[in-house]
Amino acid sequence: MSNELLRGCRVVTTRPEAGGLEAMLTEHGASVLHIPLTEIVDLPVLAKPEQSIDWLVVTSANGARRSQPWADLAKYRCAVGPVTAETLRDSTGRTADLVPEIASGEGLVQCFPPAPDGGGHVALVRGEQASDGVRTGIEQLGWTITDIVAYRSQEQSVARAMATDGASADIVLLAASSAASVWASTCRQYDLTSPPVIAIGSPTAATAEDHGLNVVAIAKPSSVQGLVAATLMHFRER
Repeated sequence: MSNELLRGCRVVTTRPEAGGLEAMLTEHGASVLHIPLTEIVDLPVLAKPEQSIDWLVVTSANGARRSQPWADLAKYRCAVGPVTAETLRDSTGRTADLVPEIASGEGLVQCFPPAPDGGGHVALVRGEQASDGVRTGIEQLGWTITDIVAYRSQEQSVARAMATDGASADIVLLAASSAASVWASTCRQYDLTSPPVIAIGSPTAATAEDHGLNVVAIAKPSSVQGLVAATLMHFRER
């Protein structure tokens, strides 16, 4: 696809911090407006590290950044997708032994091995708002889970001027269900109509639709690269 495909398009990004997503969109010619809708807040972790950990499982880059000391103690490590695996490596110096081809919680559970005879121990590092799908799925494979809730996504307020600017864009990219909720409530607060949105995955899309947002695409895979690909495809087909 041409690097000029998004020239003239105004794209809103909504993750807590600007970075690779914005850089890739800009490379394709987009004018990017970053409106952070949430911030990541560390939570006190009550779980104590144990010496006997078969697997560390991290379901987001934020979880990977908060995965020590379990990353060092685990025999094996699993990351939900390539971005999370890269963050795990950069943050802990540990390489993921398992990365599902489909970067989603469902994809992780589908490729995760069953527990050996006699059971085994998995340390799961996640955010407070994460669904129970990964934990439940791994438990059904016979593993004992230590559930480590290391952070939460906290709502950020958006000034009227910035929200109005965002509402005049061509597309809004939503990388979490919490962001979908905040963007919808922000539009209601200021009596704005949201542009169409692209969601990073099906759970985020479902939340956006529940709030009345117009979801025109879902990223596949559920990653920053998937969001960019979905954005390119959307504007190519217009």
